[in-house]
Amino acid sequence: MKSKYFKIHELVPPHIYEKYGEKAWKFIDSRLIESIDALKEHFNLGTMTINNYAWGGDREWSGLRTPKSHYYSETSQHSLGNAIDAVFSHYSATEVRNYIIDNTHKFPHIKGMELEVSWLHIDTRNEDRLVLFRKRKDK
Repeated sequence: MKSKYFKIHELVPPHIYEKYGEKAWKFIDSRLIESIDALKEHFNLGTMTINNYAWGGDREWSGLRTPKSHYYSETSQHSLGNAIDAVFSHYSATEVRNYIIDNTHKFPHIKGMELEVSWLHIDTRNEDRLVLFRKRKDK
């Protein structure tokens, strides 16, 4: 499955895109693709940015994460192809999160969402409800 609105390089890091090209879609959960397309359709003003390295930006680990990333964790939803972090040009992360919480029926595959961060983290973890969490603080 491919996204209606996003190119594969927006969801995978450069080394994966260079090696697999369009075949890299196989690393991204189809439920995540449906969810980001639904978000883009609703929040359609401006941009919804995940990875932007193809345009000279500094975001390359906001989708799939591999051991080459300093953000990598083997149990992260990002490492499983089940998560993205996105920023919007015309909407705040809080505004988008609140809309998802108030309209879970429109986003049935979003099962994880991080709170209290300036970006939108969503994931398609194996849960039967939406799990809201805060970034784990180091001790």
